[in-house]
Amino acid sequence: MTTQELERCDTADAVLAHARSCRARRDQAEIDMYEATCTYAAMHTTFDPTHAAVLPGTDMPVAIAGPGAPRASEFAIIEYGTALGLSADAAVRYVAHVIETRYRLPRLHTAVVAGRVPVWRARRIAEATLGLPHEAAAWVDHHLAGIAHTCSYAVLGRLVEEALCRFDPETAEDKRAIAAEDRKLDIHLDTATTGGACIEGTVDITGCLDLADALDLDNAVTREARNLALAGSDQPLDVRRSQALGILARTQTTLDLTGTSDTGDEAGEPAPRVPARQVVLNVHLTDTALAGIDPTTLQSNNLSAGLHLARIEETRSFVTTDQVCAWLRVPDTHVTYRTITGSGSDPEAYEHPFRQINRHADRQTPAQVTADDIRGFASNPDLRPHPRRPIDLTEELTSDGYTPSERLAEQTRQRHPRCVFPHCTRRARRRTPDETHADLDHISTYDPGGPPGQTTSANLATLCRRHHRAKTHTPWTYRPTPTGFLWTSPHRYQYLVEPTGTTDLGQAPRPPTRPV
Repeated sequence: MTTQELERCDTADAVLAHARSCRARRDQAEIDMYEATCTYAAMHTTFDPTHAAVLPGTDMPVAIAGPGAPRASEFAIIEYGTALGLSADAAVRYVAHVIETRYRLPRLHTAVVAGRVPVWRARRIAEATLGLPHEAAAWVDHHLAGIAHTCSYAVLGRLVEEALCRFDPETAEDKRAIAAEDRKLDIHLDTATTGGACIEGTVDITGCLDLADALDLDNAVTREARNLALAGSDQPLDVRRSQALGILARTQTTLDLTGTSDTGDEAGEPAPRVPARQVVLNVHLTDTALAGIDPTTLQSNNLSAGLHLARIEETRSFVTTDQVCAWLRVPDTHVTYRTITGSGSDPEAYEHPFRQINRHADRQTPAQVTADDIRGFASNPDLRPHPRRPIDLTEELTSDGYTPSERLAEQTRQRHPRCVFPHCTRRARRRTPDETHADLDHISTYDPGGPPGQTTSANLATLCRRHHRAKTHTPWTYRPTPTGFLWTSPHRYQYLVEPTGTTDLGQAPRPPTRPV
């Protein structure tokens, strides 16, 4: 219908009128969705805290909004968000914002329903007031009643901070006290594989510093960048500032901060310093590449052979051998070499027993590592083989008990790298040591009194803890399909989960019933 209406717009004025009507319908649809969420939340919320005393792991009322707002059913939010095509976290945030606005910001709620404040702006205000006491949220609601539709983020932030200081000064003081403890410096090694930065060998750095430390660091980086320019560098200023930070890091780690009194050995010799750069180099090269064949002379149907690339195991990115050689030429670099050669499904890894290269007899001048040196590592006669057995994703593995074996668990996480619940994007494998892997769920419920062999590759899938609990304690069901999994919600909505995404198949028909 919209396309037909647009085809009848033969003037600019008609097109503008059509666009305005489309926006009005969109705004009204958002208000209708907001009101529907309010109604759904009212059906699945409670103000009685005693209702929160339920069995561990089962459905429980959770406090997702600020103090004074009702608690909402956790599993009801999961089904509501899935019906709207939202992930579990996005659904919790959306329902939390609606409950916050409905029960703690009544003036803002009235303005949203009347169409004076867009839903997205109300959600932004609700997100800012979630952590405020009830009186502080009411104070913010009173002062924003007349300007909510034009309030900027900066004004909102100042108003929330003022409300916190007025009505909860102890929390405000604690917030200022712990601000210093939140200082951090993150080196995002995972960015080496994103944004097209695989071959450049660059990463992003973000951090939060004390103001004085930040000024000192900026002055030091600026000074080193100027020194690089005076030394003849023709790189742009931003590039020189980036290089300056690396120079500062290497200079700091080479300082002799160890003494001979406490840290020395029995003979009184000073303890060895930690080298500035420690590298564990895992070089994956084919036999053709080790032979030094130019990859440009290879046939186009064998693109991997002779590709002179080194893969960084920690970031799973790759760089050229020339880039590796440039890293190894940095003074005081300490290197352990490991070369993986061979082809087929069972390559062998060889670890070199030596830790550094020196071509000179006096062993004082650092060697210039070249690509030929890297190729020659595999021909060292002192290689120690370490055979490894790769996991076949098509193999059908079986465990007799309820808990899968380590090999079966690893195969399941590789076959299903993310939670297989509709619209969920949580990774099956933990990314940091303090995280946990996703749960391994039996698609067909495990029967303790049943026959052995129920824990198999075909009967396991990865589910995050939240969706695993929902599948266990509610009527959520799923079964494997040739391309993925078919899920059915408690209200009979069906979703096809495939590696490319989730497809909403609508509500399944009710089964026929016998006439009375």
